[in-house]
Amino acid sequence: MAAELKRIRRIATEEAFSIPEVAAALRDVARAPGSSLDLTLVTRIYDAKVDDPQARLLPRLLDLEGERLRDMDQNGVTMHLLSLTAPGVQMFDADTATELATLANNRLAEVIRRHPTRFAGLATFAPQSPKRAAKEMERAMKTLKLNGFILNSHTHNEYLDNPKYFPILEAAEALGGCIYIHPRAPSDGMAEPFR
Repeated sequence: MAAELKRIRRIATEEAFSIPEVAAALRDVARAPGSSLDLTLVTRIYDAKVDDPQARLLPRLLDLEGERLRDMDQNGVTMHLLSLTAPGVQMFDADTATELATLANNRLAEVIRRHPTRFAGLATFAPQSPKRAAKEMERAMKTLKLNGFILNSHTHNEYLDNPKYFPILEAAEALGGCIYIHPRAPSDGMAEPFR
C-alpha cells in the first residue's frame, strides 16, 4: 500500500529572500538615526554584530540556489513561493524604492527561470509612487511572469485605503493578481499605543 501512495507536493508559501542591493540600503537605514519600530528588525538582520545569532539570517536570505535548495530537499519541500523580505522597499524614498523593486523582481524572475519547478514568486513594488508601482506590477505579471504581489503593511505611515494608492489596487484587479499584505512594525500613529 505504501508504494501506491503518491508523494505529497509541499509548497512553502511565505519564503523570504533579499538581494545584496536591498540589504546594503537597509543597512544604511539601520545605521541612520530614527525611532521607527521597524529599526529593531532592520538592525538585527542588516547590521547585526558578527557574534549575534541574527547575523546568520542575512546570508540565508541572500542565498537562493545553494543552501536553500539543499534545505528544501532535506525537508521534502517541493517549491518555495518567494517574496522580498519585510520591510521590502517601503522605508526608502520613491526613486530608490522603485529602482530596488525593479532589480529585486528581475533577480526573482531569473532564479525562477533557472528553477521553474522549485520556485514561484510575488513581486514587490514601490507604493511611494503609485503610478510607477502600477507599471511595475504590470511588468512583473506580464513580462516577468511572477505570481502576484507583496506589500508590507504601511508605507511612510499610510495604508492602502488612502485614495492615493488606488492605482495600485486598480492594477492588481486589472491583472488578476493578489496582493499579500505582510505585517511589519506598526506605523507611527499606532506605535505609541503598541509600546
